[in-house]
Amino acid sequence: MNAPLDSLLNDFLIYTLSLEKRVLDEYSEPEEWLELLSKRQELIDHISELLEQGVSFTDTQKKVYLQPAYEADKKITPLMDIRKRDLESDMVNMKKTQAVNQQYGEYGSSYSAYGAFFDKKK
Repeated sequence: MNAPLDSLLNDFLIYTLSLEKRVLDEYSEPEEWLELLSKRQELIDHISELLEQGVSFTDTQKKVYLQPAYEADKKITPLMDIRKRDLESDMVNMKKTQAVNQQYGEYGSSYSAYGAFFDKKK
């Protein structure tokens, strides 16, 4: 058996499943995902180095480690894309709100005791 590769693949699967759990949690923040993604990338780099040295995956490794990780990735990627688009939309809306507030100054955020807006710029 190839113990170092098994160990790396096992860690890769653990980080992938942890990432899947975090992404599926609607209350998790994308910043929480970054650490798991960077650790996964480190493992991928180590696995790639072993593959360049001529090591190859066994059928058991493919079945036990790679297939479950692949299935998890198929769920994670679309959810991360959706979350990314939502965040981009929120940022655009926030920038629009900031632009409006800058344009109108304090007029948009102050409330009149009379319930009416008086144009003080004239």
